[in-house]
Amino acid sequence: MAYFGFFDKTAAKVKKSSTVIVGLWCSLSALLILLVDLKTSMGIASGVFYIIVVLISLKSPHKGFTIAVATFCTILVWFGYLGSPLSGVEMYIAYTNRFLSILAIWVTTVLSLLQRDSINQLHQERLMHLQSLREAEIQQEKLKMLKATMRTVQDITGNFLNNLHFFKLEINRSNTLSPGSMKKLDQVTQETTLRLNKLADLDEIREKKMAGDMVGIDYDQPTKDKNTTDV
Repeated sequence: MAYFGFFDKTAAKVKKSSTVIVGLWCSLSALLILLVDLKTSMGIASGVFYIIVVLISLKSPHKGFTIAVATFCTILVWFGYLGSPLSGVEMYIAYTNRFLSILAIWVTTVLSLLQRDSINQLHQERLMHLQSLREAEIQQEKLKMLKATMRTVQDITGNFLNNLHFFKLEINRSNTLSPGSMKKLDQVTQETTLRLNKLADLDEIREKKMAGDMVGIDYDQPTKDKNTTDV
């Protein structure tokens, strides 16, 4: 769990550093646009260029940062109005230009944030879809391995039961088992137990073809000795 906390802190530091860098670019851009606005006539809608600052702010992962930048740009639009030369421009034109600049800033802000939220949502849905597909593949693989294991167990126990059938016939015929049959029964039992133990102690799953084109587990493969340790 400590590793996850470390990665969360690292991601938070990266986001904070990214926001600081974006903030510096926004500040420099806004200052440059303000200087241009102060040098141009009120008849020119220089405040529209603050849209550039809003677009730069979208590089920050925080929505509140973009809204704060849009608010700051709105203040700069009116600050530019106070410092721009009149140059014989009628006041209603100046007010209209400022209003249109502010409108452009906020329309850009709202639409950009909505688009980014939509893209993020689509990205999250895609990740969830991929995760669902991956989980489905894992479940299918587990089911496949379970079926292969059950077929292998069925094959092992089936051979054992087939051998028991011959011993049963001998018991029915003579009401007992001969010493040779007893020895063979013990051997068959030990072999069946050994095969089941091999299947249970596998370190790697390898498939093999069985009768009827069925897929089983290859348990006749070398396994690691659990009693040995690496030096």
